[in-house]
Amino acid sequence: MTMFTATLPGRELAQKFQSIGDMRGRTLSQISAIVGPPNARAFMANNLMLYQWYATGYHIAILFDANNRFVRISSENANIKEPDSSDIAAGIGVVIGLVILVLFVVTHC
Repeated sequence: MTMFTATLPGRELAQKFQSIGDMRGRTLSQISAIVGPPNARAFMANNLMLYQWYATGYHIAILFDANNRFVRISSENANIKEPDSSDIAAGIGVVIGLVILVLFVVTHC
């Protein structure tokens, strides 16, 4: 599996968050309507909640206040790579290798 296919879900989630733009004043419901429900949540000090969204290649953790309003992004990590010629060549090489293996097994069994 190439980096491109491994991080496709993360890239899609990151693009949804980018489409929101400035999150100040937004509620959890408004954000979730765009990006989907959070994967995890945790109670924090000072009556804050930490919600997390993640998909392969992307993770974001956001703090919300007692009224479920955005406070700040606590952390955000991305390992997202666009496909390049080496990814495509590696994928084609794997497919060709599998075809040769199957042909060898079929003709020798």
